[in-house]
Amino acid sequence: MNYSRLLILIPFLFFSCFGDIERDITTDLQVEGREIFNISMALDESLAFAFKSFEAYSKADTSEVLGCPNIFIDKEQKKITLEFLGNRQCVNEINLSRLGKIHISYTSQSTFNAVTLEYDNYTSRGNTIEGQREFRQSRISNGLNSNTRTETFTELLIIDEHGSSTKINGQFEHSISMLNSVATDITSNGSLEGRNITGRPIRMNRTQPKRYSFNCLNGGFVVPRQGSETWQIFRHTSQATSHQAVYESEIDCQSKVTLTLHDGRTIIYRQ
Repeated sequence: MNYSRLLILIPFLFFSCFGDIERDITTDLQVEGREIFNISMALDESLAFAFKSFEAYSKADTSEVLGCPNIFIDKEQKKITLEFLGNRQCVNEINLSRLGKIHISYTSQSTFNAVTLEYDNYTSRGNTIEGQREFRQSRISNGLNSNTRTETFTELLIIDEHGSSTKINGQFEHSISMLNSVATDITSNGSLEGRNITGRPIRMNRTQPKRYSFNCLNGGFVVPRQGSETWQIFRHTSQATSHQAVYESEIDCQSKVTLTLHDGRTIIYRQ
Protein backbone atom coordinates (compact mmCIF):
# COMPACT_ATOMS: atom_id res chain seq x y z
CA MET A 1 0.00 0.00 0.00
CA ASN A 2 2.78 2.41 0.92
CA TYR A 3 4.68 1.44 -2.24
CA SER A 4 1.64 2.16 -4.42
CA ARG A 5 1.18 5.55 -2.80
CA LEU A 6 4.83 6.34 -3.49
CA LEU A 7 4.41 5.50 -7.20
CA ILE A 8 1.47 7.87 -7.39
CA LEU A 9 3.35 10.60 -5.53
CA ILE A 10 6.51 10.51 -7.70
CA PRO A 11 4.92 11.81 -10.94
CA PHE A 12 3.00 14.41 -8.93
CA LEU A 13 6.26 15.72 -7.51
CA PHE A 14 7.87 15.69 -10.95
CA PHE A 15 5.16 17.75 -12.57
CA SER A 16 5.02 20.11 -9.59
CA CYS A 17 8.74 20.85 -9.94
CA PHE A 18 8.40 21.27 -13.71
CA GLY A 19 5.60 23.77 -13.14
CA ASP A 20 7.81 25.80 -10.79
CA ILE A 21 10.56 25.91 -13.41
CA GLU A 22 8.10 27.17 -16.01
CA ARG A 23 6.87 29.88 -13.67
CA ASP A 24 10.47 30.93 -12.92
CA ILE A 25 11.28 31.22 -16.63
CA THR A 26 8.11 33.24 -17.26
CA THR A 27 8.92 35.57 -14.39
CA ASP A 28 12.54 35.96 -15.59
CA LEU A 29 11.45 37.12 -19.04
CA GLN A 30 9.07 39.71 -17.62
CA VAL A 31 11.71 40.94 -15.17
CA GLU A 32 14.22 41.16 -18.02
CA GLY A 33 11.73 43.22 -20.02
CA ARG A 34 11.26 45.69 -17.17
CA GLU A 35 15.02 45.94 -16.69
CA ILE A 36 15.53 46.73 -20.39
CA PHE A 37 13.00 49.56 -20.14
CA ASN A 38 14.66 50.88 -16.96
CA ILE A 39 18.09 50.92 -18.63
CA SER A 40 16.75 52.73 -21.68
CA MET A 41 14.93 55.32 -19.60
CA ALA A 42 17.94 55.91 -17.35
CA LEU A 43 20.12 56.67 -20.38
CA ASP A 44 17.55 58.64 -22.35
CA GLU A 45 16.07 60.88 -19.66
CA SER A 46 19.32 62.76 -19.00
CA LEU A 47 20.62 62.78 -22.58
CA ALA A 48 19.42 66.32 -23.32
CA PHE A 49 21.57 67.77 -20.52
CA ALA A 50 24.76 66.91 -22.44
CA PHE A 51 23.81 68.97 -25.51
CA LYS A 52 23.37 72.32 -23.80
CA SER A 53 26.43 74.59 -23.81
CA PHE A 54 28.04 76.16 -20.75
CA GLU A 55 26.98 79.59 -22.04
CA ALA A 56 23.38 78.45 -22.49
CA TYR A 57 23.23 77.14 -18.91
CA SER A 58 24.82 80.36 -17.65
CA LYS A 59 21.99 82.39 -19.17
CA ALA A 60 19.15 79.95 -18.46
CA ASP A 61 16.33 80.38 -15.99
CA THR A 62 15.39 77.37 -13.84
CA SER A 63 12.13 76.88 -15.74
CA GLU A 64 14.02 76.69 -19.06
CA VAL A 65 15.94 73.54 -18.11
CA LEU A 66 14.44 70.05 -18.18
CA GLY A 67 13.13 69.18 -14.71
CA CYS A 68 13.40 72.80 -13.44
CA PRO A 69 16.55 72.31 -11.32
CA ASN A 70 18.48 74.89 -9.35
CA ILE A 71 21.45 75.91 -11.51
CA PHE A 72 24.89 76.51 -9.96
CA ILE A 73 27.64 77.94 -12.17
CA ASP A 74 31.38 77.61 -11.59
CA LYS A 75 33.01 79.81 -14.24
CA GLU A 76 36.55 79.07 -13.10
CA GLN A 77 36.13 75.28 -13.39
CA LYS A 78 33.67 75.64 -16.28
CA LYS A 79 31.23 73.41 -14.45
CA ILE A 80 27.45 73.42 -14.10
CA THR A 81 25.59 71.71 -11.25
CA LEU A 82 21.90 70.95 -11.65
CA GLU A 83 20.11 70.30 -8.36
CA PHE A 84 16.74 68.55 -8.61
CA LEU A 85 14.47 68.89 -5.59
CA GLY A 86 11.87 66.29 -6.49
CA ASN A 87 8.92 68.29 -5.19
CA ARG A 88 9.04 71.25 -7.57
CA GLN A 89 6.08 71.75 -9.89
CA CYS A 90 7.44 71.89 -13.41
CA VAL A 91 5.72 71.76 -16.79
CA ASN A 92 8.55 69.72 -18.35
CA GLU A 93 8.78 67.14 -15.55
CA ILE A 94 6.54 64.30 -16.75
CA ASN A 95 6.40 61.32 -14.39
CA LEU A 96 10.19 61.33 -13.93
CA SER A 97 10.43 62.76 -10.38
CA ARG A 98 14.10 63.70 -10.55
CA LEU A 99 15.96 64.05 -7.28
CA GLY A 100 19.65 64.75 -6.61
CA LYS A 101 22.38 66.42 -8.66
CA ILE A 102 24.02 66.18 -12.06
CA HIS A 103 27.42 67.84 -12.50
CA ILE A 104 28.26 68.90 -16.05
CA SER A 105 31.93 69.66 -16.79
CA TYR A 106 33.26 71.21 -20.01
CA THR A 107 36.78 70.43 -21.25
CA SER A 108 38.60 71.80 -24.29
CA GLN A 109 41.60 69.97 -25.78
CA SER A 110 43.57 70.38 -28.98
CA THR A 111 41.81 67.45 -30.68
CA PHE A 112 38.37 67.50 -29.04
CA ASN A 113 35.92 69.22 -26.76
CA ALA A 114 34.24 67.11 -24.08
CA VAL A 115 31.17 67.31 -21.87
CA THR A 116 31.08 65.02 -18.84
CA LEU A 117 27.87 64.19 -16.96
CA GLU A 118 28.45 62.98 -13.40
CA TYR A 119 25.55 61.70 -11.29
CA ASP A 120 25.48 62.65 -7.61
CA ASN A 121 22.81 60.86 -5.51
CA TYR A 122 20.62 61.20 -8.58
CA THR A 123 17.30 59.38 -8.88
CA SER A 124 14.68 59.34 -11.62
CA ARG A 125 11.53 57.19 -11.78
CA GLY A 126 12.72 55.38 -8.66
CA ASN A 127 16.02 54.36 -10.29
CA THR A 128 19.31 55.67 -8.92
CA ILE A 129 22.16 56.27 -11.37
CA GLU A 130 25.83 56.26 -10.33
CA GLY A 131 28.84 57.05 -12.49
CA GLN A 132 29.57 59.38 -15.38
CA ARG A 133 29.18 59.69 -19.15
CA GLU A 134 31.54 61.52 -21.50
CA PHE A 135 30.48 63.14 -24.78
CA ARG A 136 33.32 64.10 -27.14
CA GLN A 137 33.09 66.53 -30.00
CA SER A 138 35.98 65.79 -32.38
CA ARG A 139 38.02 68.48 -34.09
CA ILE A 140 38.48 68.26 -37.84
CA SER A 141 40.83 70.13 -40.18
CA ASN A 142 38.65 73.24 -40.42
CA GLY A 143 37.33 73.29 -36.85
CA LEU A 144 34.89 71.29 -34.71
CA ASN A 145 32.66 68.58 -36.08
CA SER A 146 29.78 70.32 -34.32
CA ASN A 147 27.02 67.93 -35.38
CA THR A 148 28.47 64.71 -33.97
CA ARG A 149 29.19 63.56 -30.41
CA THR A 150 30.79 60.27 -29.37
CA GLU A 151 29.58 59.01 -25.99
CA THR A 152 31.38 56.51 -23.78
CA PHE A 153 30.78 55.30 -20.23
CA THR A 154 32.26 52.54 -18.07
CA GLU A 155 30.65 50.72 -15.15
CA LEU A 156 27.61 52.94 -15.04
CA LEU A 157 25.31 51.67 -12.28
CA ILE A 158 21.52 51.72 -12.44
CA ILE A 159 19.98 50.73 -9.10
CA ASP A 160 16.29 49.93 -8.95
CA GLU A 161 13.86 50.65 -6.10
CA HIS A 162 14.63 47.24 -4.54
CA GLY A 163 18.39 47.91 -4.41
CA SER A 164 19.27 45.58 -7.30
CA SER A 165 21.85 47.00 -9.71
CA THR A 166 22.69 46.81 -13.39
CA LYS A 167 26.28 47.65 -14.40
CA ILE A 168 26.93 48.63 -18.03
CA ASN A 169 29.59 49.92 -20.41
CA GLY A 170 28.52 51.72 -23.57
CA GLN A 171 29.65 53.48 -26.72
CA PHE A 172 27.34 55.59 -28.88
CA GLU A 173 27.46 58.16 -31.63
CA HIS A 174 24.94 60.99 -31.59
CA SER A 175 24.30 63.08 -34.72
CA ILE A 176 22.46 66.39 -34.44
CA SER A 177 20.17 67.64 -37.21
CA MET A 178 20.01 71.42 -37.68
CA LEU A 179 17.45 73.71 -39.28
CA ASN A 180 18.32 77.41 -39.64
CA SER A 181 21.12 76.94 -37.08
CA VAL A 182 18.68 75.44 -34.55
CA ALA A 183 19.09 71.82 -33.34
CA THR A 184 15.95 69.83 -34.16
CA ASP A 185 16.73 66.13 -33.76
CA ILE A 186 19.27 63.69 -32.37
CA THR A 187 19.98 60.42 -34.16
CA SER A 188 21.75 57.93 -31.89
CA ASN A 189 23.44 54.64 -32.68
CA GLY A 190 25.66 52.29 -30.68
CA SER A 191 25.80 49.37 -28.25
CA LEU A 192 26.30 48.46 -24.61
CA GLU A 193 27.25 45.45 -22.53
CA GLY A 194 27.58 44.55 -18.87
CA ARG A 195 25.70 42.50 -16.29
CA ASN A 196 22.06 42.57 -15.31
CA ILE A 197 20.41 42.56 -11.88
CA THR A 198 20.86 38.78 -11.55
CA GLY A 199 24.56 38.90 -12.46
CA ARG A 200 24.08 37.55 -15.98
CA PRO A 201 25.92 39.10 -18.96
CA ILE A 202 23.77 41.51 -20.94
CA ARG A 203 24.32 43.00 -24.40
CA MET A 204 22.43 45.48 -26.55
CA ASN A 205 22.93 46.31 -30.23
CA ARG A 206 20.92 49.03 -31.91
CA THR A 207 19.49 47.67 -35.15
CA GLN A 208 17.88 50.97 -36.13
CA PRO A 209 19.14 54.29 -34.72
CA LYS A 210 17.06 55.99 -32.07
CA ARG A 211 15.70 59.36 -33.08
CA TYR A 212 14.76 62.04 -30.57
CA SER A 213 13.17 65.45 -31.04
CA PHE A 214 14.85 68.26 -29.10
CA ASN A 215 11.46 69.92 -28.58
CA CYS A 216 10.11 66.70 -27.09
CA LEU A 217 13.19 66.10 -24.91
CA ASN A 218 13.08 69.65 -23.58
CA GLY A 219 9.38 69.21 -22.90
CA GLY A 220 10.04 66.16 -20.72
CA PHE A 221 9.09 63.50 -23.31
CA VAL A 222 12.23 61.36 -23.37
CA VAL A 223 11.07 58.16 -25.13
CA PRO A 224 12.47 58.34 -28.70
CA ARG A 225 10.07 58.48 -31.62
CA GLN A 226 11.93 55.91 -33.68
CA GLY A 227 14.46 53.09 -33.28
CA SER A 228 14.92 49.39 -32.58
CA GLU A 229 17.29 47.30 -30.48
CA THR A 230 18.21 43.68 -29.85
CA TRP A 231 18.87 42.80 -26.21
CA GLN A 232 20.59 39.55 -25.27
CA ILE A 233 20.85 38.14 -21.75
CA PHE A 234 23.21 35.18 -21.42
CA ARG A 235 22.25 32.31 -19.13
CA HIS A 236 25.29 30.34 -20.30
CA THR A 237 28.41 31.24 -22.28
CA SER A 238 26.82 30.50 -25.65
CA GLN A 239 23.11 30.52 -24.75
CA ALA A 240 21.14 33.76 -24.56
CA THR A 241 17.57 34.92 -24.51
CA SER A 242 16.95 37.58 -27.14
CA HIS A 243 14.43 40.40 -26.73
CA GLN A 244 13.48 43.04 -29.31
CA ALA A 245 12.67 46.66 -28.42
CA VAL A 246 10.91 48.90 -30.95
CA TYR A 247 10.38 52.62 -30.32
CA GLU A 248 7.71 54.49 -32.26
CA SER A 249 5.80 57.74 -32.15
CA GLU A 250 2.09 57.85 -31.34
CA ILE A 251 0.76 61.40 -30.99
CA ASP A 252 2.96 64.52 -31.08
CA CYS A 253 5.72 63.90 -28.52
CA GLN A 254 4.15 60.80 -27.01
CA SER A 255 5.95 57.59 -27.96
CA LYS A 256 5.84 53.97 -26.89
CA VAL A 257 8.24 51.05 -26.50
CA THR A 258 7.11 47.61 -27.65
CA LEU A 259 9.20 44.79 -26.17
CA THR A 260 8.89 41.41 -27.85
CA LEU A 261 10.18 38.85 -25.37
CA HIS A 262 12.12 35.71 -26.22
CA ASP A 263 8.95 33.59 -26.04
CA GLY A 264 6.97 35.86 -28.38
CA ARG A 265 4.92 37.78 -25.82
CA THR A 266 4.89 41.57 -25.99
CA ILE A 267 5.00 44.28 -23.34
CA ILE A 268 4.20 47.91 -24.18
CA TYR A 269 5.64 50.75 -22.13
CA ARG A 270 4.70 54.39 -22.28
CA GLN A 271 6.35 57.22 -20.41
